[in-house]
Amino acid sequence: MANYDFSTLNDRDLEELTRDLLSKELNVNFQSFKPGPDKGIDLRFSTINDENEIVVQVKHYIGSGISKLKLDLKKNEVQKVASLKPKRYIFCTSLPLSPQDKEEIKNTFLPYIQSTSDIIGKEDLNKWLDDYPEIQERHFKLWLSSIDIIKKIVKNGVKGRSEFYKEKIVKEITIYVPNKTHNEAVNALNNNYFILITGAPGIGKSTLANMLTYQFLAEDFELVYVREITEAEESFSPEKKQIFYFDDFLGAITLDLYSSRNADSAIVNFIERVRDDKHKRLILTCRTTILNQAKNISDKIQNSNIDISNYEVRIENYTDWDKARILYNHIYLSDLQDEQKLIFFQNDFHWKVIKHRYYNPRVIQDITKKSNIIDSDYSEKFVLDILNDPKKIWEKPFNIQISHISRLLLLTMYSLGGGIYYITDERLKEAFNSRINHEVISNNYQRKGNEYNFALKELVGAFIIRTIDKNSVRYSFFNPSIDDFIFAYFQNSYEEYLQLLKSSVFFEQFKYRIATTIVKGEKRIDFSNKHSRKELYDIFEEKKKLLKGFYSDSNLNIISTLIRLFNKNEIEVELLERINDLDVSYLSWDDRDHLNEILKYIAQNNLVQQINNLSELIQILSRDVISYYQIKSFASLIKENSSYSDIINDSKISDCDYYNQIQKNINDSWEKLSNDYMTDAYGIDKTLEKDELDDIINKRKEEAIQINKDIGLEGSEAIIEYEFDTSSQIEFNKEKSKENDIKIQGYKENTRDEVLDINRLFNSNNKGGNLFMVPF
Repeated sequence: MANYDFSTLNDRDLEELTRDLLSKELNVNFQSFKPGPDKGIDLRFSTINDENEIVVQVKHYIGSGISKLKLDLKKNEVQKVASLKPKRYIFCTSLPLSPQDKEEIKNTFLPYIQSTSDIIGKEDLNKWLDDYPEIQERHFKLWLSSIDIIKKIVKNGVKGRSEFYKEKIVKEITIYVPNKTHNEAVNALNNNYFILITGAPGIGKSTLANMLTYQFLAEDFELVYVREITEAEESFSPEKKQIFYFDDFLGAITLDLYSSRNADSAIVNFIERVRDDKHKRLILTCRTTILNQAKNISDKIQNSNIDISNYEVRIENYTDWDKARILYNHIYLSDLQDEQKLIFFQNDFHWKVIKHRYYNPRVIQDITKKSNIIDSDYSEKFVLDILNDPKKIWEKPFNIQISHISRLLLLTMYSLGGGIYYITDERLKEAFNSRINHEVISNNYQRKGNEYNFALKELVGAFIIRTIDKNSVRYSFFNPSIDDFIFAYFQNSYEEYLQLLKSSVFFEQFKYRIATTIVKGEKRIDFSNKHSRKELYDIFEEKKKLLKGFYSDSNLNIISTLIRLFNKNEIEVELLERINDLDVSYLSWDDRDHLNEILKYIAQNNLVQQINNLSELIQILSRDVISYYQIKSFASLIKENSSYSDIINDSKISDCDYYNQIQKNINDSWEKLSNDYMTDAYGIDKTLEKDELDDIINKRKEEAIQINKDIGLEGSEAIIEYEFDTSSQIEFNKEKSKENDIKIQGYKENTRDEVLDINRLFNSNNKGGNLFMVPF
């Protein structure tokens, strides 16, 4: 039996649900009442003989209790019903009602309620929902919030992301407004198993992605929340139902598009892998500007076998009705004071907000959150000012409501977050303590002790989110608008970022948040003018020997930072000296990226003849490879730079030991990685024909042999002699093909008169701007 408490529905949602259920149960067409003063009517069925044949009143009263409901009915509603004199009066509430409660309400409304069967409570609504499951499906938010469904969502989601807890999910469902874009996304996922959600910042990409994820978790899919594409590859389990969720995926990998990680190839390959597996779903979100930037950088994304644009759902234009419901839901659930909420229900102010050219769901969230405002400032002017310039929402909270120490922690956290989604507690604490030490030495700050925990106490829940996993504590900004605000803060005063760099601990604080060459669409602090770049260089020169990498070699990090931030003529002498002195015995993944980046720079800037250890660096890059993507990246580096291919080709004749060592390094890598490479072939887990599967494997072998040829090497034995268990794979594919495909449901929207329904939502007749009744 259905067991909803209806807490995810606002008063208007409950009214629409009641209308649909009563219309079905009584086989009559109930209409919602037109805007105007509250006369005790929410729904009405009229006949030629009697305008008030059946009158229905719906009262939510969630959280208020039965006593307050009974008191309000006697005090405010009885006289309204008496003046209407309906032939039949039906009263509905989401509260649970005992037989005694129903009898008392019936007696209150005699003679208009003649039977307790016309008094509908929580249990009655749930029974009707069981009787009419199509109505349950139509009311998307209701179905998604059922106790059983929430349990499934939490159970299947918590492994992938600790923020998937009940209270957050219920709140997000309550505030969500399903719309046309939701249906487009559902259709895309049902048909293609993969979707890319794009749009401007704050438009609702992550919210839509979360809702789709909840729907699949309710179907017993396991969540894999992805921060790097390698995590998705490692977590891929053929026998499980899995949904992979990669939020802001190009924001996270844009830098990797330049690196040896081959993130673009990995993404495209993974999409292909998911697209043909009905047990898998992939949801990607991305800002439109970053997607366009990535297409310019990566020909693999631009020209892949999969035209990503065919799987793209753009969140662009909300209808006025969508905007009105988003605004109403936020007000309904807001912790604003009643007089502050009231401004949206007076003088048709809701229309000014809905029609505003910069309307944005995230801004609506921000302007209806009490912690973001100062009570005395709240007015129509304040709301319009924020809509005109959303960054202003954080000005007073940042400058007035938090302490100086908390501001320093936020700025420090920003400096660490350019290349990663989360910042670990250890790294944030170390960087922050260094900033405090700088304040003590340079600005005579007096330590009070435990500044870190004090600042976190102020910021967690307001500016930042703390995520606690089994083995780590991590932090991220509460929402991306805070990141935007701090970027604007530093952009207006780059000197502030220089002060931060004077206390820097990690190379990332230099590499990810600032730029000395401006690229359109990139959100980096501008140090492009000669004076600011000189100041930046001086600070880096002072700090570079003290900075730390993320499990990476210090010298490689220094060189990588120099070539990213400074002109060749500014660094050439130091750069050549440092490269020629490089002595690296082991490469972490980041080290490999850095060395790849350095070798590209050497070739592109005609420095090959000035590097004495070039052959050694190439040989180092060829060994101890831990991913076949790194072999492909190494092959691309050699093939695209004739100086490097010449070194390998010449060594085949003049220095056989060198050539043989390169061949051995690649052979050893294929020995470890051949199975991963071969079983990652597109279509391998779909075909049911042996000949077709053999063709896939042979083609994959040819591709691997070509990778070796691009380096200038012979094919590796591990690839040439690789044997694949074709029979077992076909049996596995047959078993998978027998299982039913799982499809989620879209949202069924009713036809409506937008203006009329919006005015009714805000209790306005749109003439005198009169206020009739508010939902608080």
